[in-house]
Amino acid sequence: MSLIRECVEETSGYIPGEQPQTDDFIKLNTNENPYSPPLDIFEGLQEELTKVRLYPDPVSSKLRKAAAKVFGVSPNNIIAGNGSDDILNIAVRTFVNPGESVTFLDLTYSLYETIARVHGASVTKISTNNQFTIDRPIICPEAKLIFVASPNPPVGQHLKRDYLEKTCEKATGIVLIDEAYTDFSDKNHLDFLNKYDNVIISRTMSKSYSIAGMRVGFGIASVPIIEQMNKVKDSYNLDRVAQLLGTNALNFQEYFKKIWQKVRQTRSHLIESLKALDFSVFDSDSNFVFASSQWMPASELYEKLKERKILVRYFENPRIKDYIRISVGTDQEIFLLLEIIKELKSSLELR
Repeated sequence: MSLIRECVEETSGYIPGEQPQTDDFIKLNTNENPYSPPLDIFEGLQEELTKVRLYPDPVSSKLRKAAAKVFGVSPNNIIAGNGSDDILNIAVRTFVNPGESVTFLDLTYSLYETIARVHGASVTKISTNNQFTIDRPIICPEAKLIFVASPNPPVGQHLKRDYLEKTCEKATGIVLIDEAYTDFSDKNHLDFLNKYDNVIISRTMSKSYSIAGMRVGFGIASVPIIEQMNKVKDSYNLDRVAQLLGTNALNFQEYFKKIWQKVRQTRSHLIESLKALDFSVFDSDSNFVFASSQWMPASELYEKLKERKILVRYFENPRIKDYIRISVGTDQEIFLLLEIIKELKSSLELR
């Protein structure tokens, strides 16, 4: 049996958050943006649909040009992907041979491990502390690729900047900084691109730009890195509609910045309200919060909320089995969530 086949058979596949088949759920489980994009992003859609018999632009030229203006780089510093997950896959296939090492935190985005093991890479996990973060740089000389998310799930907090800088300085391979949630904070690491020639920044439009259904993401790096990644990506990895809507959405920065601020305000309210309801809650730089009830097991709370048509995320990982992850919804959705939690807590107190 080949190395890759063995790795595939022994790997647990990534399990996405539940996508209900009816519209009567409040979805707070997959970190989608609760607000719709402006209708103006659909301008030109009908014309694009008349061209579906033709292949799309294989290198997403207009999309990359629009992204370059936002990120302050050249289009040659950007590769577009079918969501940032595509960028992660491309990075592994480009820079890691089967049997070589991929490094990431324990805990972090679980897809990193799935991608690495399916590719046949060896995996090195760097332990996080009891606050699910690190108190030192990631030093792993044998790593061909280091995945590091900032903000880092499941807590959703940025890692310390000086630790990330030292990680990039000491790395002998590529460091991919996954910034899927960074628009909901005041920080990013785009300036690292001018300091380190081994860094890739990945971004997605799924969360902050309200087009999760289109699957648009980016890798931002030096020209030599992007040139190598372009050799590996699928020929036509973004369809015409995704390229059009992604390009148009990037041109509405002021609209989306207001949405990001609204999400942050609702996030603050959610955190404080949960604390008042006897939850232990981490501060967050993302569009979700990570919380543990002091009066009901997380698995039971997840089920009771689901019975009431509210979906949150529960992970069976032993280290975080006492927590649920709640995506920040609209004010009305969060109000309904909190009202149901209050009812559940009151019912326990009356027993």
